[in-house]
Amino acid sequence: MTLLLECLKLLWAFFKIGAVGFGGGYGMLSMIMVESLKFTVTLEQLADLNALDMVIPGPIAINAATYVGYLHAGFWGSLAATLGLIAPSLVIVALVLRFIDRYRQNHIMQSALSGIKPAVVGLVATASVTIASGVLFNPGTTWTSLLADPLGSVSWLLLAIFVATVVANVRFKVNPILLTVIAGVVGAAFIR
Repeated sequence: MTLLLECLKLLWAFFKIGAVGFGGGYGMLSMIMVESLKFTVTLEQLADLNALDMVIPGPIAINAATYVGYLHAGFWGSLAATLGLIAPSLVIVALVLRFIDRYRQNHIMQSALSGIKPAVVGLVATASVTIASGVLFNPGTTWTSLLADPLGSVSWLLLAIFVATVVANVRFKVNPILLTVIAGVVGAAFIR
C-alpha cells in the first residue's frame, strides 16, 4: 500500500507539472526541481540528471520524471511519474488540434501566449541558476560560507569547464555533444 501511495503522489506531482509546464523541458525544470525536493531528491542528483541528459536520448522533462520517480519508488515510481507528466500533454494536444483553426487568430489566446513566453524564460533561468549553484561551488557550500569566502567556495576547475563550454558554444559554435564528451573526459581525468 505504501508503494501505491508513493506512486500516486508521484503521478499527481508530475501531472500538475505536465498540465502547466509551458516552454518544454527546460521550462518545466524549475517546477520539476521544486516537486523533486518533496520526494527527497537532492539538487546534486538533479545536477547529475542534467549532465546525463546531454548523453541520454529523450526529452529532459521525461528523463527527469523517470529519474525522480525511480529514485523515490523504483520502477513503478518511474512509470507513475512519467505517465503523470505526459498525460496532460496528450489531452491538451488533442484539444488544440481540434480547435486550432478556430482560435489561431484569437486576440486573447495570442495575448496569453505572449504573457507566457517571458515567464518560461524566467523559469529556464531559475533552473539554470539553481543547477549552476549546485555544480560550480564546492560541496557543502552554504550561503554563509559563500558570503564569508566567495573565492574559496568556487570549484575553479568546474568554473573553467563552464566558461570554456559557453565560449566554445556561443562564439565558435562547437557542437554541444562534442563539448559534453570533452567535458566528461576532462572531469574523468582531473576531478577526484
